[in-house]
Amino acid sequence: MNERIRKREQDPDIARRADVLRYVALAGFILLLFRLYWLQVVSYDHYQSLSENNRLRLRTVRAPRGPIFDRKGRAIAETQGSFDLVCSPVDVADPAGEIRFLSEIVEFDTDEEEVLGKVLEAMKTNPYSGITIARDLRFEQVSVLEFNREALPGFSVMVEAKRSYPFGAAFAHVLGYVGEVSQGELESSPDERLAMGDIVGKYGLERLMDGVLRGVNGGRKVEVDAAGRDQRLVEEVPSNTGGPLYTTLDADLQKSAQDALGSRAGAVIALDPKTGEVLAFYSAPAFDPNVFARGIRRADWQALNADPRKPMQNKGLQGTYAPGSTVKPFLALAALEEEVQDKGGKVSCSGSYRLGNRVFRCWKEKGHGAVDMYRALVQSCDVYFYTLGLKLGPERVAALEKGAGLGTVTGIDLPGERKGLVPDPEWKRKVSKERWYEYESLLLGIGQGSIHLTPLEMAVGYSTLATGGEVMRPYVVSRAVGMDGTVSERKPEMLRKLPWKPENVEFLRKALAGVVNDYGTGGGAKLPGVVVGGKTGTAQVAAVKGKMIKSEDLPYEIRDHAWFAAFAPVEDPKICVVAMVEHGGHGGSAAAPIVKAVMQEFFRTRLAAPPRKEGG
Repeated sequence: MNERIRKREQDPDIARRADVLRYVALAGFILLLFRLYWLQVVSYDHYQSLSENNRLRLRTVRAPRGPIFDRKGRAIAETQGSFDLVCSPVDVADPAGEIRFLSEIVEFDTDEEEVLGKVLEAMKTNPYSGITIARDLRFEQVSVLEFNREALPGFSVMVEAKRSYPFGAAFAHVLGYVGEVSQGELESSPDERLAMGDIVGKYGLERLMDGVLRGVNGGRKVEVDAAGRDQRLVEEVPSNTGGPLYTTLDADLQKSAQDALGSRAGAVIALDPKTGEVLAFYSAPAFDPNVFARGIRRADWQALNADPRKPMQNKGLQGTYAPGSTVKPFLALAALEEEVQDKGGKVSCSGSYRLGNRVFRCWKEKGHGAVDMYRALVQSCDVYFYTLGLKLGPERVAALEKGAGLGTVTGIDLPGERKGLVPDPEWKRKVSKERWYEYESLLLGIGQGSIHLTPLEMAVGYSTLATGGEVMRPYVVSRAVGMDGTVSERKPEMLRKLPWKPENVEFLRKALAGVVNDYGTGGGAKLPGVVVGGKTGTAQVAAVKGKMIKSEDLPYEIRDHAWFAAFAPVEDPKICVVAMVEHGGHGGSAAAPIVKAVMQEFFRTRLAAPPRKEGG
């Protein structure tokens, strides 16, 4: 027996096989050691993260946006708590089934298929980051979700900060709205703190001042069970609320503008002519920014964009319209400054003006008779200003109007401002390669033809008339406070001082006061105890041949636009208001009462306050 064993041990084949087995075992042991080293040392961070994420979840706590206040300290945009449905993609067991079940309980921000796609995409790209799929849940919806928690792994209800606008649509076009950051915004933003799911400003001041208003997110590290449900808070980092924003706006004036304009389309703007502060800025039709804060449905968004009255357009800032007779005071001032027409020089108005083989009508079919400059402004005689347009020529008209702020970018601190147009021969040569014709100068005299202006430009222009030539830059934000406490304040800025003669400005103020108080076209803006000066404008949208037809008898789409621009008190202007009503008809009947309502609210507290006593 021992002999057989000894012979086998001496067999070279057996020895060689034993050596191979030993080497294989050693190599396997070395590989095992190397794998352990790789897992425990080289890949430690990766596997620790996986291990932690199987047990711990980081719940982002969205920072509340900073509030926005009006000039009296009232919140016009604030933050409230909202019950939101949040998904943790890594814990979702049956995406399609759970989304289908949830659709019976809550109202998704978008379509069911879109929500499912969002969850599936997050499961691939960032499974441990929570995404919000429904906002502003009602209490009964929260109750049903909590009752069905076992059937909805990966979904939970959290209290999030929601943007709220107490005045609804009143400030919509100034404040704008917020929404979830898009992929494109994420890629283009230099802010590294910005993450998917964050709420950012999309329009208006919310967008322009997003860097101030948006705070810094916090977080909660929680321990979860196998279904992804929170069990224990491990660590919490509080969020930092965004800085507050203070504006020059007056909520009372804004509301009065909204009420006065009613269901009609148009814009109302009120400025302090001496500082450029925007007291009210309303555009209609408007939208409710609260709907965007909750998450607007695709069908609702499409309906807003398809509306022919363009509720998403800020008409005061981006709408351009023929100004009609509201430009007549600028022509009168240009004539006085250039000394081409005397105040007392009269023009005979028979109801029309003939130029070559064309006849241009006055708004008063039987004419005004012989009128001087004062009466021509008060009664808004077209024939008088036809002749003035021809006498002045386009260059001089454009120079004065542009100097006053018409047809120029005002530089207001709101995004998306559009520039109007005051035409001249050089512009026409560039655009159409044609020369300027006499009839175009004639039309320029009554604010028709190629000229088109924004209501904001008109407000700046009339503020310049009110101050006697001081062109102030309009602004909305008066003060911004950063999260670190740094304060940025806006001061009034004069863009230029025009060399208008005081006696000419004084005459013009007197004439504009006559428009309202001396049986003129703007009597609808007359206020007891306050002398209002202004000018009506009825801007033709489409030429109507044949007998004169009243605007209200025309189809809505081709009715005249109605304007009224004014300031008060004439002797020391404190406020300038412009109202423009799309297809509103006559400026005196449609727009003047709107300006009156805003001014009435402005002077209500000032006239009621007792006079201050001098001394102690």
